[in-house]
Amino acid sequence: MELVVKPTWTYLLYQVFFKEVMLELVIKEELRLPLINKFLKAFELRLNDIKFNMQTMSDNYIQFSKFYEQALFNVSFGLEEASATLKAPQNEVQVADLYGKLFQIFQDIPIAIQKMTIQRQLSTEGDATSFLKSLNPHCPSNFEKLLQGGGVFYTLKIPENEMTIYITLVESIFIPGGLYLSIENIFSPNIYDFQNAFEISKERHDFILKELNLNIE
Repeated sequence: MELVVKPTWTYLLYQVFFKEVMLELVIKEELRLPLINKFLKAFELRLNDIKFNMQTMSDNYIQFSKFYEQALFNVSFGLEEASATLKAPQNEVQVADLYGKLFQIFQDIPIAIQKMTIQRQLSTEGDATSFLKSLNPHCPSNFEKLLQGGGVFYTLKIPENEMTIYITLVESIFIPGGLYLSIENIFSPNIYDFQNAFEISKERHDFILKELNLNIE
């Protein structure tokens, strides 16, 4: 069964986990100041745009948020991990540009794990409930009269890319008759730079939509 869908809300999450804790950034100003300057230049920030938090050094030592068109880009950089969310991205070019600039800042730091997640709320042209039942037709008999929603969950292992993909497709709680789709790509151990991981994730995204019979309008 094929279902035509239209994204009404998109949220991206990018995470990296460093192989070693970078404690030297706290005690060595000659390392810390060039890092801050890289953020300022890469994202055209003013110093007031950046926040520092000594209480959350692990994952949120340096933080900033900025709008690019209608998209909100939020970055948290810590001594053990870094993450960035992008809400309502304008297009694929914007995604690659913003995340690519972020990766360049810490591309020389050894990375243990790299994660790329896309979450979407989808409006549908068709019966989302019937579509989900076609993917997972079995329901325990005593659940039938109690069931308020449905969905499917898949875990895909891609050995050649050292990659695991977690897929969630369920009925949306925000869009009547819609769907919520989450695809989490985890590269562990990480063997790629951002651009290669991004291209692989895009290829797997298209493959997943095709196999699920979701046709994005």
